[in-house]
Amino acid sequence: MYGKYLVLFAILFTGWILRKIDFIDDKMDHSMNKLIVYFAYPCLIVHNIGSIDMSGSVIREFLITFVLSVVLMYFYGILARGYAKLRKFPAKDAPVAECSMMMSNDGFMGFPVALIFFGETGLLLMLAHNAALNFCLFTYCLARMRQGSEYGGTMNIRGTLRAGLKVIMNPNILALMIGFVISLSPFDIPGPVDEYLTAIGNVSTPMAMIYIGSTLSTCSLKEILKDKVTIESSWMKLIVMPAVTLAIVWFMPLSPLVKITLVLGAGFPVAATVSMLSEQENLNPHVAIKILFMSTLVSIVTLPLIIKVISCILL
Repeated sequence: MYGKYLVLFAILFTGWILRKIDFIDDKMDHSMNKLIVYFAYPCLIVHNIGSIDMSGSVIREFLITFVLSVVLMYFYGILARGYAKLRKFPAKDAPVAECSMMMSNDGFMGFPVALIFFGETGLLLMLAHNAALNFCLFTYCLARMRQGSEYGGTMNIRGTLRAGLKVIMNPNILALMIGFVISLSPFDIPGPVDEYLTAIGNVSTPMAMIYIGSTLSTCSLKEILKDKVTIESSWMKLIVMPAVTLAIVWFMPLSPLVKITLVLGAGFPVAATVSMLSEQENLNPHVAIKILFMSTLVSIVTLPLIIKVISCILL
């Protein structure tokens, strides 16, 4: 188990090194991001979900995972806001720090980890978690950031509808819908098409890890280690949130894989989309970038432990 995880992080550090020696630049980073999000991951999703025998129990587990993920993420928001107030985070940084404590990198890191360790059904349930994350990102997190931005304000009806459209039009969600349709139909994906989707989808995991490593190379570790908000937000994200989730789902009448998805989904480092959204809302994106760096670095230790613990306890 640790060998597979070390391979993922070896690829991540490859991206870090390539960026340090200027083999990768900002333009290449941006292109990799677009290729992964808009093409490689959708191909991977269509292939894997389209190949699943979509029985009633699988669909039920997907819906349960989605609903519980939404509820848990809103609960994380309450915990994060309470912690930020208790620790007196600066008002200008608090909204971004709170959203960083809530939002997990269950796409770039979650998809490959779920697929490698828990198979196609694990990927399907992580997609449900990702759909919930996108919903909460463009509802709660967007509203919270707008409260803290220089323009102030909250979400109105038009903004809520626009946020809902963004969730639906997310390429991963669209690919999920296509995969569902294929898996529920009496027809299989034609052989050459399936081979094409597999070949493109297989690129997504190493490229995603290279992208993460490249983006993290721009951060200064010395500066980050002096930042109270970064250290404490990372601790909340990697330790407290998955521990709270495990305590909540422990006795719930759920399948082991649903429980694993919920706990594992809470234990990933911060989603890169938090920094993108904070920049769009005229807040300081460097708060999220520093938490992203620290949480990703520390997750080299915490995430394998979480996978080991939940595999022993919940399987």
